[in-house]
Amino acid sequence: MAARSELVGIAEVAEMAKVSKQAVSNWRLRYDDFPKPLQQLQSGPVWNREAVEAWVKVFKGEETHILSFINLKGGVGKTTTAVAVAEMLAQEERKHVLLIDLDPQTNATVTLISEEQWAEMDKDGRTVAQLFEDRLNPHTASKFDIEKAIAHRVSRINDGIARLDLLPSSIRLIEMQDRIPMIAMAGNFTASPLDILRNALLPIMDRYDYIIIDCPPSLGTVTKNGLRISTGYIIPTIPDIVSTWGIYQIVDNVARFARDIGRPIPSLGIVATKVQSNNLHRRVIADLQDGRLGRFSEGNDVTQPALFANTIPQAVDVARGADVDADIRTFKGKYGAAYSALHGLTREIRQLCEKKKS
Repeated sequence: MAARSELVGIAEVAEMAKVSKQAVSNWRLRYDDFPKPLQQLQSGPVWNREAVEAWVKVFKGEETHILSFINLKGGVGKTTTAVAVAEMLAQEERKHVLLIDLDPQTNATVTLISEEQWAEMDKDGRTVAQLFEDRLNPHTASKFDIEKAIAHRVSRINDGIARLDLLPSSIRLIEMQDRIPMIAMAGNFTASPLDILRNALLPIMDRYDYIIIDCPPSLGTVTKNGLRISTGYIIPTIPDIVSTWGIYQIVDNVARFARDIGRPIPSLGIVATKVQSNNLHRRVIADLQDGRLGRFSEGNDVTQPALFANTIPQAVDVARGADVDADIRTFKGKYGAAYSALHGLTREIRQLCEKKKS
């Protein structure tokens, strides 16, 4: 149940949306996805403020699309796919994009900026590690400043993409991940460890059309900070047995988490990555296309996300493109044979996100 201060009635919803109370009543009847009331009081229904605010933004076409890229296994092309989508949304689709690197391996960070720039930012406390460290030490002065922590015009494409920003990660996150759930206790239970990223981003979130989050390969508190603000998530995977094994667990756990926070976090789909022309990959892709991958075929309540039409081929160019020092200034130079599929995937993602209500 949401805190009392987070509950709103029809009058507050109408004021928030700048419409009449009758319009809100009409929305409830017309749109099946209008948030369900949390309670029915004598004075009328009440809703979770955050859920209604998100719905109104979507309805008016003013929402920021926040997408987490998740897989429980490393080496599946998760970071490469997230970075490519962010770059192409910014450069080719002309969207304002923020990429948030929550993975302590920092691969997305050093793909988009030099290691020297990253080291300087990390030393100055301008990474997500400092954000979490501040909350772990609530009795010392905070060092993290969201405005200073964002690197602008990042990427090796065109010597930097004007609409692409980065909130970098740090390997220091590794040593503090297990302590982050204790933040509530450290702050006398006045702060939720799941709201750390959300609270930091609130002042700047509306500047962006898209926020892409590269999550660590786990479903721990750091990943949940990303999911807490996400409007959807994407699962990149190699179409083999080991890489797809954890997809059921991801979908099931995200659904449970979404219920806990009182708002949906839909899956946009599964992306087949590093695809090769062999029987195993063909068979797993067929299972994904039919929605019957592994445990999803056992007749339970968990539905397998759809497979994106664009599959990303295994390509040497993609690995080379991850080298920030490589002299690569175009998408085709960076992603080679995978460029067309990555561009197609970006278009698919945009179409899914930007469907308008009628």
